[in-house]
Parts: sequence; structure tokens; C-alpha cells
Amino acid sequence: MEKRIHDREYNKGEWAELYVLLQLLGTGVLYAADGDLNRKEDSFLEVAKVVRRAADGAGLMEYVVRPASAAVEVRPCAAGANDTGGALAGDSFAVVSMEECRRAAQALFAYLVSHESGAKTMRAPIEVCDFAERIGVANPKAQSVPHAGDAFGGKADIVIETRDARNGMTNSTGFSVKSQFGSAATLFNASPTAPLLYWVAHCDDALMAEFNGLRDARGNRGWFRCCQPFFDEHGLRVSFARARHAGSFERNLLFVREGMLEIIAACVRERFIRGAAVSDVAGIVASVAEQNPMRYPPAVAAAVYEKAMKDFLYAAFSGMSMTKPWDGVEQVNGGYIVVKPDGDVLCYHANDREEFRSYLFHTTVFEYVSAKKYGWSYIEKSDGEYLLPVNFSIRFKR
Repeated sequence: MEKRIHDREYNKGEWAELYVLLQLLGTGVLYAADGDLNRKEDSFLEVAKVVRRAADGAGLMEYVVRPASAAVEVRPCAAGANDTGGALAGDSFAVVSMEECRRAAQALFAYLVSHESGAKTMRAPIEVCDFAERIGVANPKAQSVPHAGDAFGGKADIVIETRDARNGMTNSTGFSVKSQFGSAATLFNASPTAPLLYWVAHCDDALMAEFNGLRDARGNRGWFRCCQPFFDEHGLRVSFARARHAGSFERNLLFVREGMLEIIAACVRERFIRGAAVSDVAGIVASVAEQNPMRYPPAVAAAVYEKAMKDFLYAAFSGMSMTKPWDGVEQVNGGYIVVKPDGDVLCYHANDREEFRSYLFHTTVFEYVSAKKYGWSYIEKSDGEYLLPVNFSIRFKR
């Protein structure tokens, strides 16, 4: 027998998707965010409908918001419907009040923020689970919702039909959902098969063996405590060589811009090999712009490096990864919903692309990843050359 939602444990980010659903149904509006993730009081979308996978994972459920009666009608879409306007499969599954949705959202959020931060997963309050079952939700993290013509690439966490109050026009938009009250979300994942490789000049077999044997007092690799300072102490010069098994990664980056691999490599070198004091993307890019390894005209160098990184971050958001071939097509081209630490649910829409790009640039960091899991941090010797593989991910700040 399949477990009910009452018996399931999920992390805060997964429960946040249910919170977003309940909050949107309860308020009927979705406010836009500015470049600093502050609510724009004069810019919002009226929520007419939310589309989500049904509890059995087979069909789609429509949550139709009716402000005039302060109610939400839950109804199944027709079998095989693949967009947000499919014909009804039958009578309403349930009708609940918007106030009930608001209360359930508040109860879930209060529980999540009060729960101990160390726990990876947790159950939701019984009253929230009861309400979720009433509206056909068996899993807080819904399967991706397909949309007509694959407009959202099958990657949208939630599809929302919005209404323009000025002219009555409606529009369906796919959104990716992230929260700021759980673990920091990853924007760009590391890959154990595709680290960046750097030449290590002035190295020899003895230095390589000494470096590879470094451990801190607790027996850990301790990259920033004992490994990274090794280069300065022994006068080792490190320069970018190539990406290991580059294939898809180099090809993917060409869809961002020519020279993007070298710019990323310069940023990774600044953070992990030169030991920059900051990890935030904006700070690292500023340092690289001062060095100007791409030899851009000095008058525009800072702006060019910033734009290049914003392009890279937006591509990562849109579906680009290290190893999977990518053709430059955005897989989530509708928008991005963020749940703030205070519970406010805000969005960036495709029409607000520059503000969203600025948000990504100023709220992400170059993240250290496990040397053991991702296969890096040990000097290798190949054809007489000494190479250091370095791996990384990019995460949102907490």
C-alpha cells in the first residue's frame, strides 16, 4: 500500500513547493521581485489557475481561483490533456475556500521555519496533510508539468495561468521554485567526470607526492586550510589547460559565448587556487576583471566579464549543465519563484530578465565540493606534465 502524505518525510525545499501552491491559491496574487529580491508592490500577476500533477501522478489537476466567491475549485483535466486548458474529465474534485488555503500555508510555513535546521527531512503537520489530501496532493514536490508545444521544456515545477486585470487577457507560465529557508539551492552542479584541469609549473614528483599526501589535523583533505596555501609556499604557478572530457561542457559554453570556458576557468582559479577571500560570484568576477585574462579593452572589461557571467548563470538556470548536451534552448523560459525567509512568495518573469540576471549574479557563490566524490584536488602526472583537476558548483547564498 502506497504511503499517504502524512507518513512521508521531505526536506524543506520540497515542502516549499506545497507552500507555494497553498499561498498562491490563498492570496490569488503573485508579486514580482526587483533585482535585490524585494517585493514590487505595483507589479503583480493575478492567479487564475494553477496546474499540477494529480495525486496518482497520471493526470493533471487544475486549481481554479475564483476571487468573487473567495473559493478554489479543484478539478481533473481530461485524460491525455497536455496543456493548461484541457477539457474537464468530470465534476470538481473539491471546492475549498481561499481562506482555508491561506491557513494551511501559514501552518506549514510556521512549522518549517521552527523545525530544527539540522534535520534533513521531516513530516508536515497533520492538519496540513489532511488539507493536502482534500485537494488531491499526495506529494509536495509535483512531477514536472508538460505544456503544449513543450513551451517550458518539461522542467517547470508549477504552471500558473495568470490574468491581466487591465484587459482580462490570460497567460500560462511555467515557473521553477526555490526556497531560501531550507538548504542553499544549487544553480550549477559539479560533475565528477568533467573537472577543469590546470598546469602546475615548477612541480616535480616529490612536490606532487607531498601535496597529494596533505591532511589537516583531523585527517581531512582540508583544501583551504592546508592544500591551497601549498602553491604559494612552494612557488608553484598554476594556469588553465583544458576541461577533462570537455565534450559537452565546452560545446555548451559556446552557446553562451566564445571564451566562456576560459572566463569560468579564471574565476575558479581565483577562488580555489589563488585563495580569494570571497566566494560570491560578483566579487570573484570583479577580481578576474581586474586581471583581465581575456585582454578586453580596459574601459569595458568589468562590464564584459559581468555580462558574460550573467549569461552563464542564466544558461545554468535555463537547463545547461556540465555533461548533458545543450543547444541553447531555455528549458524554463517562463519564470522563477522564490520563497523568502519571511515566507513572501515572489517571482521573476521572463519579461523581467535583466532583474533576474542581476539577482542570480548577486546571490550566488562558487561552492567547494567534495574532493572524494567529485574527483579533484590531487595533482596528476601525464606525459611529463603535472595537472591539477579542480571541480566546483555554484550555489545560492543562504
